[in-house]
Amino acid sequence: MGRFENAAGLSIAFYSWEVPNPKGVVIFSHGHGVHATFELLNSPKPPGIRTEYSGTWADSLNKAGYSLFALDHQGHGRSDYARGKRCYFERVQDLVNDFKRFVKLVRQEVGQELPTFLLGMSMGGFVVVNAAMQDENLADGVVLLAPMLSLDRLAARGINKVLLPLVTMISVFLPTLPVAETAKNIKFPHSQLEVEMDDLTYPSGVMRTRCRVAAEYYIGTKRTQTLMHKMKIPFITFHGKDDQMTDPASSQMLYDRASSSDKTLQWVENVFHDLMHEKPTSNDIIAAIVNWLSERTGSSKPKRKNRALR
Repeated sequence: MGRFENAAGLSIAFYSWEVPNPKGVVIFSHGHGVHATFELLNSPKPPGIRTEYSGTWADSLNKAGYSLFALDHQGHGRSDYARGKRCYFERVQDLVNDFKRFVKLVRQEVGQELPTFLLGMSMGGFVVVNAAMQDENLADGVVLLAPMLSLDRLAARGINKVLLPLVTMISVFLPTLPVAETAKNIKFPHSQLEVEMDDLTYPSGVMRTRCRVAAEYYIGTKRTQTLMHKMKIPFITFHGKDDQMTDPASSQMLYDRASSSDKTLQWVENVFHDLMHEKPTSNDIIAAIVNWLSERTGSSKPKRKNRALR
C-alpha cells in the first residue's frame, strides 16, 4: 500500500498488483461505501473479510499480463475523510480530480507508452466516465461495471422521493446528515453480509447516504447525462437489467450518446449489483473484460457491439 496527498491535503491510499513486463495497465475506481481491496479481493471462506488474492479479478488480470492499480477514494477505506466523516466528500468532482491525478502518477511510474485502461464499478464508473470525458488522453480505454450514471430508480425509493428534491438545500446546513435510503443485496446475501462485516465499509442497505453526497450524486449524474457526447475513447459497459442501485437505462444512454466509434454494451443477467462477486456471472464478466483488453493491446480490430451476457 502507498499514499499520495490530494489537492485538499487529504492522504489517499492506493494499492498495486504488478507483473513483470506487463502488456498493459488497469487502474480501478471502486463503488460507494466500500474500498479497493473489498472490491478486488475475495474472502477465504464466504462470508468473511475479503483478503484473499487467489481466484480474484486481480489474479485474473495479472495472469492475463496486466498490472493493476487501485485507490481508496477520499472518505473511503484507508484514505482520509473530509470533515472526519466516513463516506463523505464535499464535491463529487473532488473524487474525479483525485482519480485523474492518480492515473497520471501511475502512468509516470510505469511509462506513458504502456496501454492503460480505466476500470470503474458503480460510483467508480461515474468517476471514470467523467475523468475520461474531461481528458480524452487520460487512458486508452474504459471498462464500466453498473456505472452510476443515473439514480432515478433509487430516487423513487421510499423517503427518497420526498428528500432528494430538497437535499441540495438541506446539505448547505447539514451536509454530513445521513438521509438517502440505499438497497440491501437480498439476491446475494453473502455479499451483503461481507459488506456489513468489514470495518472499513459504509454498508449499503444499512447506512444512509449523507446529505451532501446524495446531492452531489444526484446533480452529478444529471449533469453527466448532458455531457455523454464527450465520451470519445473506447469503452465497454456491463449492466444488469434489474439493477436496484444504478439505472440500467443509463448504460444504454451512454452507448447511444457517446462519440466513441469503439463502444460495447453488454447486458448481464442473474445479478443484483456487485458484478465483481456475484458468481457465476462475475466469472464470465472478467473473462469478457480480459478478452476486450486483449483485443486493444494486440492487432485485432474492435467493433461496436450491443449484446447480452447470461
